[in-house]
Amino acid sequence: MESLNKSHSPLQTSPERGGFAAHSHRFAKLLMVFVCTQNFMDAKFYQVFSEARAVFGKSPFGGLRGLVLCAFAPLRLCVKFLFLLCVFVSLWINSSAQRQDISLNDNWLTTATNNDKVLPANTYQTVITADWKKVNVPHNWDQYEGYRRLLHGNRHGDSWYRKTFTTKQSTKDKRFFLFFEGVGSYATVYLNNKKVGEHSGGRTTFTIDVTDVIKTDGTANQLAVRAYHPSNIKDQPWVCGGCSDERGFSEGSQPMGIFRPVHLIITNDVRIEPFGVHAWADMSAKEIKLNIATTLKNYSQQKRTIFIEHRLIDQNGKEINKIVQQSISVQKGAVVEHKSNIINPTSAIKLWSVENPYLYKIITTVKENNVVLDKTETDFGFRTVNWKNATNQFILNGKPVFLNGIAEYEHLLGQSHAFSKEQITSRFKWIQAAGFNAFRDGHQPHNLLYGQLCDEKGILWWTQLSAHVWYDTKAFRENFKQLLREWVIERRNSPSVVLWGLQNESKLPEDFARECTELIRSLDPTASSQRLVTTCNGGSGTDWDVPQNWTGTYGGNPATYDADVKKQVLIGEYGAWRTIDLHTEGGFVQNGVLSEDRMVQLMEQKVRLAESVKDSSAGHFFWLLTSHDNPGRVQGGEGLRELDRIGPVNYKGLLTPWEEPTDAYYMFRSNYADKNKEPMVYIVSHTWPNRWMKPGIKDSIYVYSNCDEVELFNDINGSSFGKRKKNGIGTHFQWDKANIQYNLLYAVGYVNGKAVARDTIVLHHLPQAPKFKQLYVNAKNVTKPAAGYNYVYRINCGGPEYKDENGNTWLADKGFATSWTKQFTEVPTNFASQRRTFSPIRGTTDWKLFQTFRYGKEQLEYELPVPDGDYLVELYFIEPWLGIGGGMNAKGMRLFDVAVNDKTVIDDLDIWSEVGTNTALKKTVKATIKGGKLIISFPKSKSGQAVISAIAVASLKSGIKPAVSSSLISNLTCTNCKEQSWLDIGDKVYSYEPSTFNSLPSNLFGADWIRLNDSKETRPVSFIANTELDLFIAVRNNVLVTDAELTNTELTTDAIGDTKYKIYRRRYLKNAFVDLMIDPNTLVFFLPVNIMQPAYDLKPVTAYRTNVAIAGEGVTKDSVNGRLCAVVKTNAVATIQWPVQTGVGDIYSITVKYYYPNEQTVKGRLQLFDAGGNRMMDEAVQFTFTRMGKWNQFTLNTGTQINAGNYVVKLELENGEQLAVSGIEIQ
Repeated sequence: MESLNKSHSPLQTSPERGGFAAHSHRFAKLLMVFVCTQNFMDAKFYQVFSEARAVFGKSPFGGLRGLVLCAFAPLRLCVKFLFLLCVFVSLWINSSAQRQDISLNDNWLTTATNNDKVLPANTYQTVITADWKKVNVPHNWDQYEGYRRLLHGNRHGDSWYRKTFTTKQSTKDKRFFLFFEGVGSYATVYLNNKKVGEHSGGRTTFTIDVTDVIKTDGTANQLAVRAYHPSNIKDQPWVCGGCSDERGFSEGSQPMGIFRPVHLIITNDVRIEPFGVHAWADMSAKEIKLNIATTLKNYSQQKRTIFIEHRLIDQNGKEINKIVQQSISVQKGAVVEHKSNIINPTSAIKLWSVENPYLYKIITTVKENNVVLDKTETDFGFRTVNWKNATNQFILNGKPVFLNGIAEYEHLLGQSHAFSKEQITSRFKWIQAAGFNAFRDGHQPHNLLYGQLCDEKGILWWTQLSAHVWYDTKAFRENFKQLLREWVIERRNSPSVVLWGLQNESKLPEDFARECTELIRSLDPTASSQRLVTTCNGGSGTDWDVPQNWTGTYGGNPATYDADVKKQVLIGEYGAWRTIDLHTEGGFVQNGVLSEDRMVQLMEQKVRLAESVKDSSAGHFFWLLTSHDNPGRVQGGEGLRELDRIGPVNYKGLLTPWEEPTDAYYMFRSNYADKNKEPMVYIVSHTWPNRWMKPGIKDSIYVYSNCDEVELFNDINGSSFGKRKKNGIGTHFQWDKANIQYNLLYAVGYVNGKAVARDTIVLHHLPQAPKFKQLYVNAKNVTKPAAGYNYVYRINCGGPEYKDENGNTWLADKGFATSWTKQFTEVPTNFASQRRTFSPIRGTTDWKLFQTFRYGKEQLEYELPVPDGDYLVELYFIEPWLGIGGGMNAKGMRLFDVAVNDKTVIDDLDIWSEVGTNTALKKTVKATIKGGKLIISFPKSKSGQAVISAIAVASLKSGIKPAVSSSLISNLTCTNCKEQSWLDIGDKVYSYEPSTFNSLPSNLFGADWIRLNDSKETRPVSFIANTELDLFIAVRNNVLVTDAELTNTELTTDAIGDTKYKIYRRRYLKNAFVDLMIDPNTLVFFLPVNIMQPAYDLKPVTAYRTNVAIAGEGVTKDSVNGRLCAVVKTNAVATIQWPVQTGVGDIYSITVKYYYPNEQTVKGRLQLFDAGGNRMMDEAVQFTFTRMGKWNQFTLNTGTQINAGNYVVKLELENGEQLAVSGIEIQ
């Protein structure tokens, strides 16, 4: 049970009044005759109060002793004492009436369902069972569900949260409110078993008056919140992309739970309503009029006469001006809005700008009989905005600012939407470190802290309400407008807001968009003048339909981007697909592989061209900071490795969903980060160590840096390739015809001739650089065993077996760790929880131990069986990417706890703050174990993902044996060979010679495999499959493998410069006996059978159009919207069939594209038949209304693998007259 008797107000003491306080108040009035002519509400106020409080303690009773002493002392010695006493008493009386804001974020219990199951209506009062879990809010039940490569895998269901708290407060003249910043999607709130309120739509705040229900005598309050998030929401604008009528186009998932903070607010019974101070400025060359509208409510049962005071305070605490209104009468229960204004000479006001985001405070005080009833502080910045001018520039305070903007989603793997303040602060550090000066929240209202940080840091803000959703119903219209009101009212005071975004890729009818625009104007007097109301890339009825520009990504000519920017004025989105770790040589190829290099080349070109026309345009917004989950689509191309191919994900982010930066992030930093404050240098690329297999002349070596000059070396300060000079925005440093001889690239950046930034990458396959061992300078023996201890476990987290510099063996990470995949049986165990770095590791020579790591949140844990007793636990970490290249303050950007058996042993670990980037960090803790298990977990990560590189467990006792690592196989019989794990590029192919893997198929990263220890020509290998296995046999010299399927993939080693292997696959059932003959020309790998849906977007697409369709009775072929279609002309049963072919055995997707002009839904079935007429698939489908000129589509998959061969896809439907099907796609 949580006690809430502490106030968050610096002036708050006990709310009790009367007795001594009343007499003291009268005494204070008399004494203050000669002292209260001064104004203490400036910077001196807090000094006076602090001095008084130091004398008297927390209440005026502390002054009794002083009064007694004053009776026997000279008057002159008592003057200061009496003065301080009367000041303190007066302040104490006033402060006791002011509001308290008490956090209710901690210690909730919650339970939830999936698949739209509804919990009992009385769950707010049912007995808590084991199904409930303890959490803190913000919390979201939909954490990993959307990353399983399902078309619509996000969680939909019912959830309840319950919390017990106590408070001891006087209720006299008080009101008590619950303030929720966000509950998705439908909230119902109960307090002490009584329903007290509800709210629809999770992205805006709501407040509930609980005065008549709350217990304030110190006994327990029972708070319960239902957060209901069903599928197929149709009455609000925030719809899961998998539920929308055009799948994938509502842009992302939606939260399920209390995903933003909760507060208990205690105020007087006359108070300022939530967001009740609305301020805006009318500015001219001579004077500035600050307009203030204050919304008050009288909750009491009698008419009240009050005074409102507004004071404008600068950042030094100095009062600039104030206005005190005459008495205002407020009837009982009434809400009133009172307008005031403060006039100041323009020369006396500092303006808010990108360079100097100067914020004033408006302190609004409500008084009655000189007693403060309520007081709030409102941050406010003065600035002028001009969008409409002859040059089409964005003008801030009379000066042009080119909007170098970025969009962002509140998405993070394992924590989508439920962001802590530390996570939001971290996101802004990412944004600012890359030099962006404008922010677009895509495409729903973000946490209120985003706006506060935009105001404080000078980031211009294009705030968004919704995206691409429209349901033509009364409920949708009413909810949309209500949520719009809340959205505007919450954000209209922010000086950073320069655009209102009504809808992205809008589907709103023009008349409704116009109605909403007028509503925004009524709420914000600066709308449509300084803040234009927009849609983006579609939609009429607002001030501006801001275009997007995807040239180079979706067709078009990116070379004309400068002309496009100039013509389009502001571009709401530009960007490109990319796959982390995937690299390609050469220049930009428009329809080429979606590599990091292709993306960064295209983006660099667009940056350069846009900057060239910034004197005649407003700017552009890059899409987007972090790849976001995208239900309703089939993207899975986030990573090259199958291990990283979470989806569906809109993989255009500068960061991955686990917040690993791509090369493009460093490109933006090099162009926009301040070289004097944040010098940086980055060699392209840290994820491309396998770029070259032989020494020689190399071209297109890129370095991104904001420095004046960069020098590139092939060794540590040796083998220089010379210096290059910066050539302006949108360019990079490049070396061609460089004679690469060694395995190091080392870059030094110079500003004003001084070396200020450095970067190093280590390359595979090449001879070691002469000065390579300088990378071991200051290395310590961090893996040295503790004296007197016997080590039970040494585990290389996320990596294979490893022998350290002390000769000790670290076990491969097999069977000890579990992650989020534990709750989803179809997802591979290690999926999306392991990464590695190829960077040098400072402070150790055991690089391989630290370069692999596991990452995750509360679901990541290591369970190690041990006898009960005392243990020494060694934990090893690195910060793998924060701060690479230098010039970045990454403090707080990765912040997590570590626990042993549920007891937190490390709180708020910040690796970067302790040791920097890619530097070994060792933490040692002691633990007493009961229950036979030592469990290492990461119960709280405030920002970023928790990471762990290695774990060692030791005991003073001898003879304790570790648990055996798990394996996919058993009874391995093989002469002079050994089972290996965590296959990766750079691994040795054989133990007896130095050749290494250069490239691997995506699915073989992380595989188990068999390594030969000698060059004997042929040997038998046998084992038993402990689970259903896919066995991959790689052969060279065009060897044919019988009874196996050719996968059309290959791997490469650096043997003889470049050796390629073809790969075959065999599948074995669990407990199958596997018997092989292998030689040095054959490599064997094995993986558990992967039953996840494939990453369809990375597979070739075969289209089958109407020309090959077989139209049944009542179906004709005709042109619709410019396409040849199979058009249904009857309401009777009709069929359309397409003969199709498939390649290798796999799960295939089938996408149907259609146009249907009618409102009623058409139902049918999509079937798949093999060549023998056997039905392989039979799924219900439906066709919904399609807007004129548009096409709808849906995607299904075969559910199970189907073999290569000939098939027939058959669509059967009824009552489908006027349905036009343009074709299908097989992928």
